[in-house]
Amino acid sequence: MATNGVAMAAVALARLLWATAAEELSCVDENCGVNLVQIQIAKAVHRKTDYWYPGRAVDYNRSGYSDATGPWPLKAPSWKFEEAGMNFHQTPCIDHERNIYTGSDQGRILSFDAQGSKRWEVQGPSRACQNPFLYDSKLYTSCDDGSVMALDMTDGRILWHRQLEEELPDDTYSMTATEEFLFMPYGYQKNLMNPKDRTGSPAVALLRRSDGKLLWTFEVPGSSTVNLAPCMFETSVIFNDVSGGIYHLRLSDGSVIWKKEALSPGSYTLGGVSCSADGKVYNGFSVGTGKNETGGLQALNISTGERIFTKQFSAAVHNAPAVGKVYGHNRLAVVFGMGEPAGVPIGPPRHVNGTVFAADAETGEVLWSFEPAAWDGVGVAGSTMDQICLPDLFSAATISKDGTVYINWSAGGVTYALREPWRRCSLPCVLARMAENT
Repeated sequence: MATNGVAMAAVALARLLWATAAEELSCVDENCGVNLVQIQIAKAVHRKTDYWYPGRAVDYNRSGYSDATGPWPLKAPSWKFEEAGMNFHQTPCIDHERNIYTGSDQGRILSFDAQGSKRWEVQGPSRACQNPFLYDSKLYTSCDDGSVMALDMTDGRILWHRQLEEELPDDTYSMTATEEFLFMPYGYQKNLMNPKDRTGSPAVALLRRSDGKLLWTFEVPGSSTVNLAPCMFETSVIFNDVSGGIYHLRLSDGSVIWKKEALSPGSYTLGGVSCSADGKVYNGFSVGTGKNETGGLQALNISTGERIFTKQFSAAVHNAPAVGKVYGHNRLAVVFGMGEPAGVPIGPPRHVNGTVFAADAETGEVLWSFEPAAWDGVGVAGSTMDQICLPDLFSAATISKDGTVYINWSAGGVTYALREPWRRCSLPCVLARMAENT
């Protein structure tokens, strides 16, 4: 069965990278406010964790970059867990002992050890208990009945449970936990044309981590979030809406530091944000709707919200980018997948294509691209009307220390380990790469 989380197979062997801290800046003249924001970002980069993969996309910057070397070439999984009628659209987490934790569409929350033996299982209060986050020996998650929970990572005991809202969305959003706070979506986006569609949320919320008490909410103006996975800093948070609008809020009260309007209002993307240690936020987005839909990648200055670059592509970007050095290039790259999800398993077979891009993080220029074998089928591999699986076309990528990119081609149900093939280089190209990586 295809899932939207490459973490189970590709990241179980990886430790986290917490990015090198940006230089601390002093407050000078009229740039004082900007520099204070940059200082808080630098402080966030210093934040440490004992866990290999505490939440989706490795770290608080959602960089997707790991300080470990994963398997190359990619080998078959050492174990797997399957159960009839059970779906995992969720991204697993990994602790310091390589124990794995995940939610499920059926509301069951599970933990496995590194050998694949089940450590414990807890039935949540409803279905769709979403991407968890590990912090201070506790697992935090929430389910579609509007409840939020803290579980003991050792045995799954529920430490506290709070009813936050009447309902929460059933997209694969990610809980985020810090020393003081929890950040998550608030409510779900009502669809009058299809009341069963509970994808997306019209607001976000900050909770007190110790007991889940609601501190504030922020309504996304004229839009909603989907698959929420924010960049979380010491005193602020950055996230995107479904049209590619970007918001930077203060944690103290939810007030706006800056917001950047979408380049294509009314468009829809399942993608997210990723932030770099040098002060940029990246986001993949869609342009237009229907058959004429295209997409792009944008980079903004975290301090000011100013757009640094925007690059257009021939199809929509529906996953969150990853940021790190990729194999063969001694500079930061942004890695993302492009293409439309395969959809529900009904109707005639579809011919589904997609492309993975690695782009220069400073300019957006493409460094390399990869197209997996096209998928011809009804829905994604393994999906049926009895057991529907609706992942994004690609998972978010994970980049290992040696620059290998791990990403799941969800249409075909295949996980890839990618490195740029140097055999395509001429001799001058190879010599230049060798010098660049010295």
